[in-house]
Amino acid sequence: MESLEFGVNLFSCPPPAEFAELVRRVDALGVDVLAAPDHLGAASPFAVLVAAGGVSDRLRLRTYVLNAGFWNAALLAREVATADVLTGGRIEVGIGAGHMRSEHDDAGLPWHDHAGRVAAMTDLVADLRRRLADPAMAPRPVQEPVPVMIGAMSERALDVAAREAEIVGLAGLRQVRGQRMGTFTVVSAEETDRRVAEVRERAAGRSYRTDLLLQNVVVDREPEAAAREFAAAVGDRITVAELLDTPFVLFAPSAAEAAEELERRRVRYGLTSVTTHEPSMTALGEVLAAHRSGAS
Repeated sequence: MESLEFGVNLFSCPPPAEFAELVRRVDALGVDVLAAPDHLGAASPFAVLVAAGGVSDRLRLRTYVLNAGFWNAALLAREVATADVLTGGRIEVGIGAGHMRSEHDDAGLPWHDHAGRVAAMTDLVADLRRRLADPAMAPRPVQEPVPVMIGAMSERALDVAAREAEIVGLAGLRQVRGQRMGTFTVVSAEETDRRVAEVRERAAGRSYRTDLLLQNVVVDREPEAAAREFAAAVGDRITVAELLDTPFVLFAPSAAEAAEELERRRVRYGLTSVTTHEPSMTALGEVLAAHRSGAS
């Protein structure tokens, strides 16, 4: 059994003492990456990551993921470089094309169709890399280059990730056609097989890492029961059958069985890491301990 890296995506922003304790809890789990999302209604991702970097000197710090429509390359390069300096070279820049039109409307920002959003993300990544590599960049980032992750699930966006990213982030959610924006279902195992094969083909031998985003982790009940509970929690927008098929949740009666299932997914999809959201971090920590015990 080969070792995987593990990450936790934080959503909460409590007062300083509570935040520091939260970061220490994440650190104590033994995960490798602390991540922060980029949504209106949530905390500023770079502020969260820099603050977390002041509590833990071990964790790598990743945006998961920046909404490309919120940023231009000049301002983003300043944020990335500053955060990389203040955290001693631990920043990883996750970027996505964006999927919440309501947030763009609220911010007074233009909303484009999917092709337009992917094109904007592609341009942003290219210009960000150019600016960070410029010897005149101030402040100078510690890392050369700062790793870029592109989080996606569509063929078009994963094509960009295969060609450009150090980390390919498999997001696992797909917009339901004909439904209002922000209505998602989980991607099936079969579709994930196709997307991973496409990435491998288009990367053409270029080295990259692959992260899979686990939307939910449950390790103390049978998968069918956990799937029914999760389906009910999201208003039955995702069926139990879909949840039992997708690799983007992890349900098992025990941490050891979850670790075994994760190892199967590592081999099947070529994973180098998995990430989950803050509510599932304790369960993921149990899986991590079981995984590393089996790998040792």
